[in-house]
This record gives sequence, C-alpha cells and structure tokens, in this order.
Amino acid sequence: MNILQKEKRKIEQSYYMSPILETYREFKDRHGTIEVFDYLHDIMRNSQDSVEELIRERVIQGEIKDPNQARKTVAGNSFQFLILYALIENIEEGNLPNSLIVLKTKQHKVLDEYATIEVAGETQKPDIDLLVFTEDERHPVMIYSCKTSLRERAGQTYKWKLLVEITKKCPQLKEEYQLKYPEKRKVLTGFITTNFYDEINQPQQRGMLKFFDYAYIAKPIEPLPHIKPLSQIIKDLNQIFS
Repeated sequence: MNILQKEKRKIEQSYYMSPILETYREFKDRHGTIEVFDYLHDIMRNSQDSVEELIRERVIQGEIKDPNQARKTVAGNSFQFLILYALIENIEEGNLPNSLIVLKTKQHKVLDEYATIEVAGETQKPDIDLLVFTEDERHPVMIYSCKTSLRERAGQTYKWKLLVEITKKCPQLKEEYQLKYPEKRKVLTGFITTNFYDEINQPQQRGMLKFFDYAYIAKPIEPLPHIKPLSQIIKDLNQIFS
C-alpha cells in the first residue's frame, strides 16, 4: 500500500468522515471528480446533522466534555480530510500527476528543510494543513492552509510569506532583524476556505489573501480578484508540477 492509499484509508476509517464521504460521493456522481471541489461547502453543510448525531453519542458516552469545542475541531479536520480525499481521487483518476505526494500534516521533513526561516536565532514556519510535493527537487513545494473561517490561523502563513519577501528584497531589514532563509527550493502558499461566515467580502480579510500565491473558496463562485473556485486547484497544480 503506497502513501496515498494509506492516507485515503485513514480518512475512510475516521469516525466522523463516514456521513461526510457518503454525501461527497453523491455530489461527485452529480458533478464529477473535479467540479465536486466547488461543492465542498455544501457537502459539509448537508452532512452537519449526521455529524452532530455522532458528537451527541460521544457526549452521552462521556467521551466528549465540551461539545462546542468538539464541533469546531471536527469541522476543521473534516474539511481538511475532504480536500485531501478529493485530491487523492483526482490523482487516481489521472487528473493530476501520479508523482504527487499529498498529506494532511503539521510537521514534515520537507518543511524543516525548505520552509524554515531563522529570525535572530529562532525559527519561523508557515501554518500548514495540507502539503503537496514530489521527490523531484526541481519542483516547488506547495503548502495549504485550509480553514472553515478566515478568522483562524491564516495569519501565521502570511507573516511567514512576508518574512520570505523581506529576505529576498530588503537587505537592510534582513540584516536588522537577523533573517536567514537559504531558499533551496521554491515554496508556494495557498489558502482554502468554505467561507461559512461570508468573511470573504470583508476588505481586511480579502487583503490578507493577497499574501498567498493561491486562494480558493469551496463554492461555485465566479472568480474574484486573486480568489478562485476550488475546482481551479486541479489546473493550478498541473501547471505548478508540469
């Protein structure tokens, strides 16, 4: 069993993913393996009652003490799992290069080697939920923050991106803040959101997304400046890893 098969099986065996994947397959049958990305928001919403029932069962059994916190954690993890699952299926169906490695992770040796900035002896890394790369070092490393809300940790990544730009373009600031970033391999950043709370229309939040190389919404929207429907991720990844 290869890495992608292991990741896919892990998702399918996840306690809360069963009703979500059932809904995903219904939408996939209707819209196809690529266009289904634009309906991940609806898939999450349509699965909400079934997931809530699973949470209630665990509350009754005493396995969950704080159901509100559990809902937030389950929503965030399930969204990340859902994106990963859809990416793996696109690799399996030939819509993406079979050399791609896609993982849900917070730490990885690839990040340690290629995405670590030293700031006065301390290290800074981007926030990451999904990692996409190949073993070919000529290809970039692609990291994604996947959030149900724009109020979450996306700030960590765009601050990291700003530090990278300073090391490249601002020698005076680089020296002043003792920044070190030997760019051995290009690292690209992406942001993916369900936009549950319609925050994308807030100027402050939309401005933040400009720090990312790619930004997507998991809804069938018309493309906005610097923001695309999530189905475009397949075209973008093919270009990045061509």
